[in-house]
Amino acid sequence: EEEKKRIEEEEEKKRQEDQSKLLVLHENKGKEVATEPHPLVLVLQEQLEAQKVEQEKIKEDIKNLSEGQQNVLKNQEDISSKL
Repeated sequence: EEEKKRIEEEEEKKRQEDQSKLLVLHENKGKEVATEPHPLVLVLQEQLEAQKVEQEKIKEDIKNLSEGQQNVLKNQEDISSKL
């Protein structure tokens, strides 16, 4: 599962890099072709990656909370059935 996420993140990062290169080429139409992405594009890519990591962490936290809640409910049912 983690390997799958890592591969998806790498593919997304590659797509973002390709898209940023296209943006820079478009901005420089008729000018000298830029070989490096615009610094703002790099900053946005870093921010986007950080948001994705945070989103994955939140999803994992929600999953863990849901599992914990199910365990609590099961324990309550077990206790109730013993009374």
